[in-house]
Amino acid sequence: MKKILSVLVLAVSVIFLTACGSKNKLIGTWEGATQDGLKTTFTFEKKDVVKYENEYGFKGEGTYKIEDDKVTITLDIWQEKKVYKFEIKDKKLYLTATDQYSPSYKGMTKKK
Repeated sequence: MKKILSVLVLAVSVIFLTACGSKNKLIGTWEGATQDGLKTTFTFEKKDVVKYENEYGFKGEGTYKIEDDKVTITLDIWQEKKVYKFEIKDKKLYLTATDQYSPSYKGMTKKK
């Protein structure tokens, strides 16, 4: 009986620890450009904090939220939140705007 209980407790512990692990692949600093060539850096941090900077010196800070394959970014320098479809392919980040007015970011590389 003790062995069965021990195995059961171990199994529940493994499931719990796996569920609590971070699967946020966005965390880190990504550098790239918009489809128009504007050099941009996004830094996605834990606790849903995001920082933004572009080649013209515009800097912003805000929050982000991931739902499925979309990330919603809210920055203090943007007038409204923006939703992007995101994909990490071949170690590159692709942020595709879901509206016609926002820029998309293609092939951003993760800074080490």
